[in-house]
Amino acid sequence: MTSLVSIAGIFVSTLVAASPARTQDTAASHRASYQLEAKGDYAGALAKMKALRAAGDKSYFVTLRIAWLRYLGGDYAGAEAGYRAAMAAKPKAIEPKVGITPVLYAAGNWKGLEAACKAALAHLPTDPTLRARLASAHYNLGRFPEAASAYRRLVEEYPGVLDYQTGFAWALLRMGKQKEARAVLQAVLRVSPDNANARQGLEEK
Repeated sequence: MTSLVSIAGIFVSTLVAASPARTQDTAASHRASYQLEAKGDYAGALAKMKALRAAGDKSYFVTLRIAWLRYLGGDYAGAEAGYRAAMAAKPKAIEPKVGITPVLYAAGNWKGLEAACKAALAHLPTDPTLRARLASAHYNLGRFPEAASAYRRLVEEYPGVLDYQTGFAWALLRMGKQKEARAVLQAVLRVSPDNANARQGLEEK
């Protein structure tokens, strides 16, 4: 009869023998995924991660990477679900709270973006990108005074970022403050003559 000690020994030996190969396979999948992503093959990169998931890898990192690759591939619903799964897996993690914001922006989910930006800003209150996305959410929800106020602060802090300047001007336009808006847009065009956003703003009646 085989002893329990012998069985344990066989199990451990098998585990030790299998682990390096499994580790190498995982590393190879990640390497291939990054290489495919760098080439713009987001579907191929995603397939590598989904294969790891199918093989039993339920890790936070794979969950987060699948969400990112779905975003790059234009699957915004899948990306949002992935980021929310990452948040559930690591409630204290900030990166999925930030990562979901460009997904919601791209999807045009303005209410969702507003809530997500506020949640992320609770951890990163001075982050300009999050604040700009929140300002955009305000604008697209028709909350023009809030958008203008947010963009005005960003312009004061980052006067060289033209997207903040044009965002501010468009909010002013929607509030009926044409004169102030035109001054901002003309200033943008002096340094960026082909800025389509500024030119379109000047054509607004």
